[in-house]
Parts: sequence; structure tokens; C-alpha cells
Amino acid sequence: MRQVLLKGEPFRKPLPEGFLYHGMSVFTTLRVERGRPLWLEEHLFRLRRHALALGLPYPGDGVFLKDLEALAKEFAHLPCFRLRFTVGEGVWLSEARPYTPPPLAAYEEGVKVALTPYRVHPDLARFKTGNYLPYRLALKEAEGQGACEGLLQDGEGYVVDGSRTSPLLYRDGALLLLEGGLEGITREKVAQAARELGLRVERVRLYPWELPLA
Repeated sequence: MRQVLLKGEPFRKPLPEGFLYHGMSVFTTLRVERGRPLWLEEHLFRLRRHALALGLPYPGDGVFLKDLEALAKEFAHLPCFRLRFTVGEGVWLSEARPYTPPPLAAYEEGVKVALTPYRVHPDLARFKTGNYLPYRLALKEAEGQGACEGLLQDGEGYVVDGSRTSPLLYRDGALLLLEGGLEGITREKVAQAARELGLRVERVRLYPWELPLA
């Protein structure tokens, strides 16, 4: 019989070993504003596709909708909170926590971004999995340089993803979407809005020296 201590206290919930120790899970995070989850259908669709692609049994949208209803009641006093749905081997988790948007200055003045030495997984980069260590290390590296975000590369040296964002670049009247990383839902929504405004949107693969990092 396995015994697990979490922060020194017995943890008896029957979570599978792959979920506990090996990152064998997929997840999605979304924002809930005044009780309304943003792009819920798209998030659940991606979660389902990623689970099935990795051989994880998807419990159905209904369990997450039920969890959402319960969590929304608990956080009804907040104008905004962050929601995370996770699917593992025979288990799912739903978590809510308060969310504070970035300060206005971040939008008006921008933030510092750093290139890191970390690389995405060659087979799993497009999936939002619990095997998240490269992204956490990239963020730690960036913060050590006084940056808000750290960029990751693929095996060929292209810049493909951010540690906690899906990067895009505005250059010469076009919005450029970096290929090779996670399927970013918010990024696709921004691209869609840009097209509706008449902007050109392109999917590109860029090396670090092709990015205006500062």
C-alpha cells in the first residue's frame, strides 16, 4: 500500500501514479469574468482533443460544467477569477483561484521579454500537458533577467513559444503568429479580431535574431 504525505499530512486520494509523478495529464486555463467563462467551448474542445491524442479518457464536458457551476458560486463575490480544468488517467480536477489582470502600464509601456536556452518537447509542444518543466524553467530564467516572459525554442532553433503566453509579433502592418508551440486559444482569437480589422495575419517560423528582443 502506498502512503503519500502532502505538506506533512496524509494524502489518501487515489490519484494515478502517472498523474502524480510523470505529468501524464492535460489541462486548460481560462478566465471567468462576472460569472461568464471566456471561450469555454473552445477550451473544452481543445482539452478533449489533447486528452484523446495522449490516450487519456475524457470524462465529458458535463463534469466540468458542473464543477464550473459550483466554483462560480464560491467565487461569485469576485469580478474575475481563473479556472483550470485537468484530465489525467481516470481522474479530473477543477480548480479556481482569484485572478488579477496585468497592470495598465504593461499594456501601455510593454514588458521585457527574454530568450531562454530551454526547448519545447519535439513531440508534445502543441499539447497543453502536465509535463510543464521546460516552461517553468524558462519563466524562472526570464525572471532572473528581470523579464516578464521567457521564450522557448524548438530543436531547430526557431522561437516557438512563451513560458506563459502564446507569442505573436506585429511588424510592417502584419500580425505574425509563431509556429511550433502550443495551440493558443487567446492568440487565435486575437488573430481573428485582427483579420476582422483588415490586418494581414501570417504564420511564421523565426530565429532569435529575427526578433526585436530588448
